[in-house]
Amino acid sequence: MRNRHKFTFIICCAIGDLIAMVLGTMIFLNFAIEEQMAWNALFLNKIIPITILTWLFSISYFRLYQVGVLFNLDVFFANSWRAFFTQQILWYSYIYIFNNDNLSFGRGKVFLIQLSFLLTYFFLSRVLFTLVILKIKRWFRRFNVAIWGFNKTSIELASYLENHSYFIQFVGIINENSSEIYTTREEFSHALINAIHKASEDNINELYIVAQPDFITDLNIFFELGDKYCMRLKFIPDLSLISKKHFNISNLEQFHVIKPRFEPLQNAYNRLVKRVFDLTFSLMVIVFILSWLYPLMAILIKRQSPGPVLYKQMRTGKKNEPFWCYKFRSMYVNVGDETEQAKRGDSRVTPIGKFLRRTSLDEMPQFFNVFMGKMSVVGPRPHMLKHTTDYNGHINNFMVRHFVKPGITGLAQVSGLRGETKKVSDMKRRVMADIKYLQEWSLIMDIKICLLTVIVTLKGDENAF
Repeated sequence: MRNRHKFTFIICCAIGDLIAMVLGTMIFLNFAIEEQMAWNALFLNKIIPITILTWLFSISYFRLYQVGVLFNLDVFFANSWRAFFTQQILWYSYIYIFNNDNLSFGRGKVFLIQLSFLLTYFFLSRVLFTLVILKIKRWFRRFNVAIWGFNKTSIELASYLENHSYFIQFVGIINENSSEIYTTREEFSHALINAIHKASEDNINELYIVAQPDFITDLNIFFELGDKYCMRLKFIPDLSLISKKHFNISNLEQFHVIKPRFEPLQNAYNRLVKRVFDLTFSLMVIVFILSWLYPLMAILIKRQSPGPVLYKQMRTGKKNEPFWCYKFRSMYVNVGDETEQAKRGDSRVTPIGKFLRRTSLDEMPQFFNVFMGKMSVVGPRPHMLKHTTDYNGHINNFMVRHFVKPGITGLAQVSGLRGETKKVSDMKRRVMADIKYLQEWSLIMDIKICLLTVIVTLKGDENAF
């Protein structure tokens, strides 16, 4: 029953959103004709199909209409706005490319009317969806879900089910007040059989059983008993006694795989998206910025001190593989220890080098590293080989940051964790930020970090010296 209601709700949302996107385009065209904006035939014939295609791409990328999982209203709303703004960016990009003569400032009200209509629709529709979804439980027969087994894992599962209980009635942990402690498999099996009997009397439709792996013997006995009462049983092993950390569990054919963390960039599609972003971004910087910045910096650097324009240093890359990292040279040649980190007021830094380091312009040649595939625009900053060896001996999960390509900027850098690391604790905070990025990566996060990097650079970072 709950899947049918969820499916109906999602389908209605999808149809309503698509109709609104097409209506928005038709309103745009109608007011554009009134403003006597000239359209070429190719643009006019393709604009509605482009609207549909860009919307389908956006909802597919953000997985807006998911049916086969427990429903989370907050995630649905967040993905709705992400998909909407992504579609608008793609749609306006199409107009600019194929009909840019009509994008004059004086005719901006045509775009404003269309955007206002869509914003109003999305706001009102989400309010309506919220009211409908909150009433569904009252309108239809309840689908009761419960948990048996009181432990750390079941408490976390209960919190998850409570936050996704729009199409289910979550009863709770049915034995949370029990003081029984099971020491043998026989005691556990007897208690679980009684619990299944009791759950059937309480009209439980789906029962999650969270138990230690040692206690779970022949599951067929319990599954058959659940089938007898038309109750779905789902076993979840309680691994909280094995480790305090959260595991990520996936499937490899018929095998269950336990991993220490979730890594979005293990997905080939996500890696492709990130690589396309890196190639596009780096190529634009190389063509439009480095094409004139490089010769200008070359003149200034060589006038102040003899030596090469670029400084290259072996850094640790993805999978702990070393690579040559390029920077505009900001120090005098053959002065001091190259493995020593730059400090505030460092005498090795040239006058132009102080400006380059303060504005982070010395990092610009690393876009060549990005283009060649050795680095990414966003990722953990690469360290010198010696520092990698030193910190790996003091920080247990230090090498985790090398599961992805190093970046020109990263979450740690926009969080105020760049610059000299005087203490191991400073590096630990940076590593934690890098691991957080690895676990929570998304294209939106990369774009956000790029924008924050620009803002931090313009404001001035006190740790940049």
